Amino acid sequence: MQISIKGYITAKESELFYDCADRYAYNKSQNKFAISDGVSKSFFPKIWADVLVNKWVDSKEFDEAKFILDCQKDWLNQVTEIVNKPDSKWFTKNAFNRKESGLATFVGLRFYKKKKEWFWKADALGDSFLFFVPKKIKDFSKECIVLSSKQEPIVFDNFPDYLSSLGNNHKGEKQLKENLLTSGTFYLMTDALAEWFLNEKEDAISKINVWQNQKDFERFVVEERYNKKLGNDDSAILMITIIEDEKDVLDYVLEDVSDINELIKDEQKEIEVSKKGKEEELILQKENSNSEISSEEIKQEEPLEKELPEEIKTENEKQKKGFLKRIFGKEENVDSTEEVEKSEKHQKEEEEEPSSKDRENKIEIEKPDDSEKNESQESETISEKESEVKDTIPKNSPKNAIDKF
Repeated sequence: MQISIKGYITAKESELFYDCADRYAYNKSQNKFAISDGVSKSFFPKIWADVLVNKWVDSKEFDEAKFILDCQKDWLNQVTEIVNKPDSKWFTKNAFNRKESGLATFVGLRFYKKKKEWFWKADALGDSFLFFVPKKIKDFSKECIVLSSKQEPIVFDNFPDYLSSLGNNHKGEKQLKENLLTSGTFYLMTDALAEWFLNEKEDAISKINVWQNQKDFERFVVEERYNKKLGNDDSAILMITIIEDEKDVLDYVLEDVSDINELIKDEQKEIEVSKKGKEEELILQKENSNSEISSEEIKQEEPLEKELPEEIKTENEKQKKGFLKRIFGKEENVDSTEEVEKSEKHQKEEEEEPSSKDRENKIEIEKPDDSEKNESQESETISEKESEVKDTIPKNSPKNAIDKF
């Protein structure tokens, strides 16, 4: 017989894989499979569910009483180690001292050979279910085998049967089934998926057959929760498909089972990468913000730096205009009142000079040496000299001049 195994798991909406209290396990050498749902309000339910499924699939000789005692001992050792840590919370220590226990549902399945034929045997406690759907099913309601400790009519609530991690405080009685192993598929499910499966019936099988990997399963869960068909709870499923052939041995041909511990590790890495990315983004935003502030400061300082050359240029222009006015008596366009006032001041100073001789000397000194000046400029200079000489002659009458001689 050929055997294919698929297993997928996910947590409640908005929770991490780390928070998921569902667990499953299988052991090919023992041909054993198990699934468990830790009751969320109990004490360390994840550890209890994990211990139950792994201990069960690894045990060679099964003794119910010994199996429970071994599981309880393992759970107590792990919890004691956690409680004794320095960072353990006070309420955790108080619960431990009160001897609170972990609770979990359970389904176990195994294949065994009797003479020349293969059989399957399963037991279940709580609202985790086992379904067996024959390969050539015609009537789902009649031919689908259902195993759970829940009694008809099946109602899902918050008070399932369970196994306890301390003492004999178990609730409910395990239900057992045993049959000849034939072609078909076993579905081991925790409560949310089990309720969905019972409601959907044949449609559930067609939807399940679409799943090819963990991501497909997660997408399905999101969609069915959105459509209000699947409850918002931890969800886990283990599927074992049997195909009969002429061989009398079990041949495991396919395995696609998600490991909850690996999923937790991958998720933690993603969280760390995301956290690091956000920190880098904040640093970059801060650097950009500082850069923008510096740019604004530079922009505000730039006009001040440009004003100095402009002032120097203006002063040079003023000096140039004054020089030209003193030489040629001609004023270029002045754009400001200040320049006009300065020009008028220079003109008054020139008019108040004491003697014509000094002015002549000044004109001779300031006269350009350029021989190529035009005749009109020379005429103006000569006329100016004559006019200044006339101004120096006293304005006496002719009579006074004769009397002098």
